[in-house]
Amino acid sequence: MNLTNLPMSLDEIPLPSSLPPVILTVFTRPDLLKEVLKGLTQQTLFPHQIIAYVDGARSERDIPLIDQTIALRQEFSSKIPVDIRLRPQNLGCDQNVILSLTEALSTYESVVYLEDDNFPNPYFYDRMCRLLEAYREHKKIFSISGYADFPEQAYHLIEEDFALSRRVFSWGFGIWADRWNDIALINQPKQYNPFGKFYNIPATVQTKMTIINQFWLERNEQTDWVITLTLASLYQNRVHLIPKTSLIYNIGFGHPESKTYKGKEASWVNSAYSSSFRPNSLPSTLELIDLLKNEISGIELAHYLYRKGIAINLEALFYYLKKYRDLQSRLEFVKLFMAHSPFSLKRIRLRLGL
Repeated sequence: MNLTNLPMSLDEIPLPSSLPPVILTVFTRPDLLKEVLKGLTQQTLFPHQIIAYVDGARSERDIPLIDQTIALRQEFSSKIPVDIRLRPQNLGCDQNVILSLTEALSTYESVVYLEDDNFPNPYFYDRMCRLLEAYREHKKIFSISGYADFPEQAYHLIEEDFALSRRVFSWGFGIWADRWNDIALINQPKQYNPFGKFYNIPATVQTKMTIINQFWLERNEQTDWVITLTLASLYQNRVHLIPKTSLIYNIGFGHPESKTYKGKEASWVNSAYSSSFRPNSLPSTLELIDLLKNEISGIELAHYLYRKGIAINLEALFYYLKKYRDLQSRLEFVKLFMAHSPFSLKRIRLRLGL
């Protein structure tokens, strides 16, 4: 493929000679999985294979729901072959996903990944297959996604159906084996951050949220494979292709078995979804638009961190003072540091009971 000639439309891209499998990571939500499998049987292009990785039970309570999940294979295998791979023990969401993708991509050149609450519109699989074929040799593209989540101010700047992003979106996600293996999350420690600390991450209108997420992961010693993948690809100066309109509808909010999204669905979650969206036009360059490429100012970052309740220590303060040389930015970072400092006036008053 001539790397100087980027594809302009998906309709001109032939399907790959071997269609990638759909990888599902599932656990104790058979009711949601059933809807996702229904969505896959309504695709304009049928996947040849679905591989469902089922995490092992945490306790006896999980077994009936896992059994119901596995039983769905018989119901849907007459339409699309469903290969069930049950873990002998509970790995947890993150490790199950990382191991599942690592195992699948040791056999296949590329995969399409769905979570058990990612309902696809009818054009999803066809478009993902063509994207994987179109950008196979364009190594700067690290992943593709069917889920749209650009900053609000970016939408009017995007003319085509797809645009480049600094963030990974795993709801309806496609990736190639060589890109996945370049990162090798299976070999990375928990809270892996190639930049070092959360405050070392370059801050743009997109990645400022990644900074917040990484702060809490480091603070609470938790893991999130999507955040880690975003940081690892950002460190390699890779980008991701995501649509302007979503081909994925998330149906998992408020489910009793949901871990991350237990509450009511936020207004932004599915606001960009369209059941009839059939994306075709592609970006004419592999460069991010300026709004997403350029770093935000120190003042904007300091204000954002403050609004999100982020505390910075002395080491982080010195880093920001060195990076942002203008007086106003420095003052804002000092204010941010003092807002959570044990020596702040507010805390001294509280300690003294004043």
